Amino acid sequence: MKFKVTKLKQAEKEIAALTPKQQKELADDYNIIENKGIEFVKRRFLQKGLFEIKTNNVRSLFKYQENEIILIALVYQKQTNKAPQFYIDLAQKRLKET
Repeated sequence: MKFKVTKLKQAEKEIAALTPKQQKELADDYNIIENKGIEFVKRRFLQKGLFEIKTNNVRSLFKYQENEIILIALVYQKQTNKAPQFYIDLAQKRLKET
């Protein structure tokens, strides 16, 4: 299913801090979601309506919204096999503020 990808301002700043290669990989995944569908990228459920897009060593935490929109709340570089609770909590906090 196709979705429009929207990013919070904080997530845009986190993307800007990534390397150009990482930024391109994320942009490629976001374009796939918008043009082909979410099922064509690696993703998984985390908790409480929060999901993760896996782009090599970068993760985008998001939630689904009405009207087929994905809201990207947080972007970080993967350092462990499991999503750190700190990032999950921060993404949840940001999403509550929207």
